[in-house]
Amino acid sequence: MLKTRMLLVLLLVAIVAPAHAQVSIGGAQSLYIQPGARPAGMGDSYVAVAEDASAASWNPAGLAFIEDEISVTLMHTQLVPDWDDVYYEYVAYAQRVEGLGTIGGSLIYLTYGEQIATDPDSPEEVGRFTSYEVIPSVAYGTLLTDNLAVGINLKFVYVNLAPAQFTQGQQKGTGTTFAADIGALYRLWDGRVRLGGAIQHVGPRIAYIDEEQSDPLPRNLKLGASYMVVSDEMNRLMVCGDFNKSLVIVEDIAELSTGVVLNVGAEYRYFDLLSLRTGYVHDEDGAVKGFAFGMGLKYRDFAFDIANVPQAEGLKRPFRFSLTATF
Repeated sequence: MLKTRMLLVLLLVAIVAPAHAQVSIGGAQSLYIQPGARPAGMGDSYVAVAEDASAASWNPAGLAFIEDEISVTLMHTQLVPDWDDVYYEYVAYAQRVEGLGTIGGSLIYLTYGEQIATDPDSPEEVGRFTSYEVIPSVAYGTLLTDNLAVGINLKFVYVNLAPAQFTQGQQKGTGTTFAADIGALYRLWDGRVRLGGAIQHVGPRIAYIDEEQSDPLPRNLKLGASYMVVSDEMNRLMVCGDFNKSLVIVEDIAELSTGVVLNVGAEYRYFDLLSLRTGYVHDEDGAVKGFAFGMGLKYRDFAFDIANVPQAEGLKRPFRFSLTATF
């Protein structure tokens, strides 16, 4: 029998995910979280921007438009501010290959922290374990024309909720599956306007006990646009917006859930050294409605970004931290 804290952690992680919290019945909670402090500062509106290694997770077509030969992105966030052992880590790598396109890869690690197993008939502790998710992926983006790119991201999903010896009926307590993201990105007006779209997390259901009790992955349609309002040597101002529609159908909640999340954001850069960002997340079903704020500092080939994001009412706002390097 597992301590109540594990169920509470699972619920909190589902709620604090910034997009599609309303469809948290899906398996693999880490897929509800989009990586990067820069996108987070713009209200998670990034599908039509996607211009660093994290494009593999947002819109793999964006890999084809990365200007540097190599891009590396790392992100850390403590999902539940009061619990140090509940956090999310992300690392992504992208490299241009002459004549082929851009290849990339990423790794997601989400830990629910240490759990305590107790005896079914008493509060006596019988063991401890850590629940976590690991999702490695490989991605590819290429240009079809000078201004149109497509891409794909293939990932393996592994979720370890509990060792079999601590589950009822000695069930395995783990699940595996695979999924794919497919995206497209189009530039016009000399690249000042971008239109992007992606279908995310398409793959078989994930089962922790048996196939009859399996959970769907959080399949999602993401559409967006970005516009570079000002672009000169000193100043750059970009505005962007995303529309998300859950593709998970659950009959019991279909009438109560729209499955729609709206994101808008803006970014101002001064001399490519300092960036200020803000955005707004509107998730009616997940009760997440609020502004996001962020900033970034860049020195030569390194950029550090931080963002503070909205959560459901009553939950503390977490910070996200990212480091991006280009070569």
